[in-house]
Amino acid sequence: MPQTGAQNNIETPRKWKIVAQGEGHGSATGEETHASTGAHAGGEEHGPENPLAEHPAYYYSYVALGVAVVLTGLVLWWRRNGLNSRKPSRGQSLLEQAVESITWFSRNAIGPGGEKYAPFIGTIFAFVLLSNLCGVLPFYWKSHGNAAASFTPAPTANLSMTVALGLIVFGVFNYVGIQKNGAVNYFKHFAGPIPALSILMFPIEIIGALVRPISLAIRLFGNVFGEETVIAVLIAMSAAIFIPLQFPMLVFGVFGSVVQAGVFTILTCAYIALAIGDHGDHEHGDHSDDHAHGAPAGAH
Repeated sequence: MPQTGAQNNIETPRKWKIVAQGEGHGSATGEETHASTGAHAGGEEHGPENPLAEHPAYYYSYVALGVAVVLTGLVLWWRRNGLNSRKPSRGQSLLEQAVESITWFSRNAIGPGGEKYAPFIGTIFAFVLLSNLCGVLPFYWKSHGNAAASFTPAPTANLSMTVALGLIVFGVFNYVGIQKNGAVNYFKHFAGPIPALSILMFPIEIIGALVRPISLAIRLFGNVFGEETVIAVLIAMSAAIFIPLQFPMLVFGVFGSVVQAGVFTILTCAYIALAIGDHGDHEHGDHSDDHAHGAPAGAH
């Protein structure tokens, strides 16, 4: 008998909901129950709760995990089967050219010794590029009414993913700055060159440093999300008039994906260079002594 009573209590809201939907009127209790239970169901039926994402955050994490698995698998496969020093294939030549380009770019963007950061810079570029390209893949389905949702949305079209990338870059360039200059010299440069203005300059410089990962995240998210939104709208229009309007935007999306990955990478190199070279004057003196004795510039 207690089980029957509990079951009746559980089923009562459903009955009130059916009556309210069928009759359109009823007691105050039925209307309140319909409002409380139907509001959530209606929200799930008409669209996602977050207006800045067409999928839940965990879905973007799954796609990002897939991108990471693809990159890792390609590297492991090339390392085991695709590399031949005597007779390189076209794919190996292309890969070697890409590695050389990233190394050259890191050295010129960061400065002497910047080639040691090429693996990190290359990984950031490859991950952001492939993540951006996921958004232009023509795999869509109808969801949330008549809206078109991407089966492989760009992970960088979700703000939580771009914030995570920005925080990774933030941690790396601060770690590099402290490692190269020492904690005291690194944080002392936030006070500025004039001691009398240090009280004013220190909080301003700290805020400027904290804003860097936020600017990285919002810039990448805004551009990729905007491209995906336009593509989704054009696909919905194409389904209505039977004309593939989205293809020019898909081509532009590929170009935009490369540009946004390049901008993110350039800013990453710029932040690392600033963390290494803006302070620690004693290291510049050490390098001058090394040049005077004939030591190479990248000895340190």
